[in-house]
Amino acid sequence: MKTLQSQSVFITGANGGMGKKTTKILTKRGYKRIAMACRTVEKADIAKIEISNELGNIKFDALETYGGFDMNNPKAIEEAVNHLPSDQPFDVVFLQSGGVVFTKDFQFIEHQGRKFEKTIFQNTIGGYITLYHLKRRGLLKPNAKVIFAGGEGARGIPGMIEKPTFSSPKQLSDYVYGQSDIKYKDMNAMGVSKYSSAILTQKLAELYKDELEVIWFTPGLTYGTNGLAAKPAIERFFLEKIGFGMMALFGIAQSPKAAAQKYVDAIEGRYGKNGDVLGAPDKKMLGKITDQKPMNEALTDAALIDEFWHIIKENFGELPKSTLANVG
Repeated sequence: MKTLQSQSVFITGANGGMGKKTTKILTKRGYKRIAMACRTVEKADIAKIEISNELGNIKFDALETYGGFDMNNPKAIEEAVNHLPSDQPFDVVFLQSGGVVFTKDFQFIEHQGRKFEKTIFQNTIGGYITLYHLKRRGLLKPNAKVIFAGGEGARGIPGMIEKPTFSSPKQLSDYVYGQSDIKYKDMNAMGVSKYSSAILTQKLAELYKDELEVIWFTPGLTYGTNGLAAKPAIERFFLEKIGFGMMALFGIAQSPKAAAQKYVDAIEGRYGKNGDVLGAPDKKMLGKITDQKPMNEALTDAALIDEFWHIIKENFGELPKSTLANVG
């Protein structure tokens, strides 16, 4: 009889933050195979050693380390997927790499003569490219589960992130292609990037429902992840030594370990079904897992969903149809 622990899991960004914490929990639970897909194999190897040291005498044959998964580099992702074993498809793909771009103005990724807003690229597009090449190589089992790591910013957080919304498909495409006149704010950009992955999730769930189960899931606001790496040292020190403790004390944010356990629950099917967009309650950053769609009308705007899918298809291709059935 097949058990959850007999499944294989592919995790991007498995060397830090919630990726590492999720990997550790899955390892402790006895999963037979966990592919740690990181930017460099050195980072993956270090994380594997750290997990080994933390868990003690547990066997670590299940942990496989891979490099080249730079979510801002489509060519590197393609080459990295090409180096994966061809005869070992995955049951679960957890796409959780990314983060905030802490700069004073928009940053962009160049791809085939076009530029793309960087936060969307590294939080959404890079994950899609990874999924594309996994599917291209036949490395997804039938009805594989795909989890996009979400964030409450997709529906807005009062006082922190403005609710992502676009008045027209063109306004959305202008934003993605770096032609928007919107003033850059790093947390707002993060919210838009999480919004983009939420609408992409719904389209993939619709089109590939006979082949994949695709969900978007956020466990709630989490402190202590790698998102502070680009912050000034003094600001980072304050947040790490004081700010995170206050967040925990007042119940507005959780530790990466607590968030990772919820991601494991999603991996194991306790949260989420195909097409779900799940996170904290409205106007809260932590709490009972709730449907996010009613919290922002733009999350279910068909014209915006179709426009973003058009951008993805036009620039990065549809998931290979040769291995898909009944694609709409």
